[in-house]
Amino acid sequence: MFPAKGLAFAAMLLVVPGMVGWLAGVPWLVQPLPTFAPARAGGVLLIPLAALALLMKLAGRRELAQRLAVASMLVSLLGIGLALSEVHLPLEAIVRRRLPPDGVGDAHSMPLSIGLLYLMYASGLLLLLQRRQSEHTLLVVGGLASSQVALAGVLFLAQLAGLLDGTSVQPLRAPLHSLLAALALGTALLDRLSRREENAAAPPRWAPILAGVSGALVVTVLWQALVARERAQQRARHQLSADAIDRAVQRQYRIVERALGRSAAFLKEARVVDDAMWSTGLPRMVEETDGLQQVFWFDSTGALLRSTSSPSNTAAALAPLFTQVWSARSARSEQPTPQSIAITAGSWRLAVWMPITQPGRGPTVLVGIVDAASVIRPFAEDVARDMWIRVRAVDSTVLEVGVPNGEASRFTASLKLGAQPLWLDVAERRSAPRSPLPDVVLVLGLAASILLASTLWLQRRIWLQAHAEGQRFRAVFDTAFQVQLLLDADGVVLEANRAAGELADQPPENLRGVPFSRVAWWADDALTSERVQERFARARAGDTQRFEVELAHGRDHPVTVDFSLKPLVDATQGVTRIIAEGRDLTIRKRAEQSLREISALTTMGQLAARVAHEINNPLAGIQNAFLLVRGAIPEAHPHYRFVGAIEREIARIAAVTRQLYETYRPDHLQENQSSVILAVSDAVSFLEQVNRGRQVHIVTDVSQAPSLVPVPDALLRQTLYNLVQNAVDVSPPGGTVTVTAVVVENQCVLRVVDEGPGVPPAIRERIFDPFFSTKDRSTKTGGMGIGLALVRQSVLAVGGRISVHDRPGGGTTFEVCLPMTPLDTGALR
Repeated sequence: MFPAKGLAFAAMLLVVPGMVGWLAGVPWLVQPLPTFAPARAGGVLLIPLAALALLMKLAGRRELAQRLAVASMLVSLLGIGLALSEVHLPLEAIVRRRLPPDGVGDAHSMPLSIGLLYLMYASGLLLLLQRRQSEHTLLVVGGLASSQVALAGVLFLAQLAGLLDGTSVQPLRAPLHSLLAALALGTALLDRLSRREENAAAPPRWAPILAGVSGALVVTVLWQALVARERAQQRARHQLSADAIDRAVQRQYRIVERALGRSAAFLKEARVVDDAMWSTGLPRMVEETDGLQQVFWFDSTGALLRSTSSPSNTAAALAPLFTQVWSARSARSEQPTPQSIAITAGSWRLAVWMPITQPGRGPTVLVGIVDAASVIRPFAEDVARDMWIRVRAVDSTVLEVGVPNGEASRFTASLKLGAQPLWLDVAERRSAPRSPLPDVVLVLGLAASILLASTLWLQRRIWLQAHAEGQRFRAVFDTAFQVQLLLDADGVVLEANRAAGELADQPPENLRGVPFSRVAWWADDALTSERVQERFARARAGDTQRFEVELAHGRDHPVTVDFSLKPLVDATQGVTRIIAEGRDLTIRKRAEQSLREISALTTMGQLAARVAHEINNPLAGIQNAFLLVRGAIPEAHPHYRFVGAIEREIARIAAVTRQLYETYRPDHLQENQSSVILAVSDAVSFLEQVNRGRQVHIVTDVSQAPSLVPVPDALLRQTLYNLVQNAVDVSPPGGTVTVTAVVVENQCVLRVVDEGPGVPPAIRERIFDPFFSTKDRSTKTGGMGIGLALVRQSVLAVGGRISVHDRPGGGTTFEVCLPMTPLDTGALR
């Protein structure tokens, strides 16, 4: 919203210089640059209305904004009507008087271009103020705003460069302030439209219109500038022809003046006028001087003293000539140079006269009659080989040479022959070869503008299609469960999906730009990184690679990932990209390990059960027979002491077979959650009674234990029974076994600490193997070595882990970590 609001305020501020210039009478504020039109009174009202309408829209006052937009439209239409009808507003006439007459020129209340610009703006704003806008409406608004920006921008640049002078589009000249305000308001509309684009990163829908209209306007201005340049060149040629004729005519006229001046000087010095001079000398001079037709000599009474003309010139015809010349002589001071006068009476047009004062005659005047056509014709005929020449007086045509081309433009120049004003018309006699450059520029420019707009429109469609496909690919890429990376030919990560970020424990964006051999998974494992780089080199050579890596650094549980590197080749079979995919095999590996352990335990359990079954039947017979035998042996018998030994061995064998049965007995109790506090309390209470003769004290601390854990209750109890019983077995009489349960980083940690001799490092890993035991088989709780194996298998099955550590002061700590969230194995329930 801020750019649009700022542009609206800037448009309003642009009114201030012109307003101050009008009111204070400062011309340079009204017209800062001579190539721009002066600021108009209509803009003082129109620009604030248009800007305020946009500000009200941005403020959420829709109805007021609509009223202001309608007012702007009406003012624009009024300005266009006044400009077309060439009518001035009274307000502007009043303000115009405060400025010099040449300060602002002959300008209307509002230029036609400004009216069109703000009409487009008001129309677009009204459409944008509708409560519901369709895609078609937004496209129309974009077209209006784009056309406004294009027209304002092109007019600004064209006037700044002076390209409108002398062209047919010169009436579109506009004030600098109004153009900048229109440019700002149009840009504000485009900014509001851009915020409504569905895809802000795509080229806006109005971009093709803006490019096409701008290109067409620029081409039109250039075309008009070239046409105006060609016309200027034609006018220059006509001007040269007119100047050549004018120089030649003026030169010939001076010859006439000099000839008449020499005759006047001779008459002034001659005391007796020889008739031979008038019969031979002066007629020859008239004949040899182009344009000089006759010479008359009058005295002060108007009497004709001498003449070079035939007697046909009567006194009645000469009287008006003498009267007009003598009046001009009386009005001027006596000058020795020839004077000319335009004759208004009779058939003559121009007279050149010289005052002559002779002793004995007094003041006289020598008058020469000049024929303009005779003076101009020789020079006009020289120029008129390619030109049509016409010389006009006030009410008639003096001379016309040649026939003009009907399509040729005519050039008119003033031509003054002495005191006689004339006009010289010049035009091409033949159709001059017109330069094809303007038309070529127009056609090629318009074609380029259309192609540019079409290209941008197609590019927008292609971009949107590619973006939609990219979004679909990205959605599939990011939502994939397996790790996916896109590498370049140098092994640098270009794209990474969400699974890759989760494996690296960082956002996927952080993986971009990192070499594949240095990603966070094996960044601290130099050997693995080196081997990965070797595999990548093979993949870059074109071979698909697959390898399995166990990632354990910085993790609570090792993660096994199966990576594959698939090269992508181009048309030349060169590798340009490599896709790296990683599949997490941890759950599958754990399941496979669990299956192997369960299979082994099941097999051993089945075997143990069959062995126990086969032993238990004869053992029952032996035990029953021994009861009969024991009753038959007196206590005084020398071997009676063996009776007790035999009974104890039979009981031990029965205990072993019972333990074998319990090992294989399946437990179907699979509760989703179990109570840690209750399981610890029951296990400790039971084992204290079972082991009360060992004098081992069991201490519990469940103050920080969770209330529930998502593991089966039987698993939890089996784990506690085995670990606590083992700790009691290895602790010395009077020792202490400590059982604690705490929550550490979303895990329930069970610790069983004894004060026994500890576990030697050599057998620390073997104690979890089935049928491996360090207990004395002669003890009451001596077992078969499958308790810890069952505990580890059960803990791993629910996603936990078990470890053993030596205590610094002696003894062993068994630590079991159980997840606080259920393990998701991916199986459907």
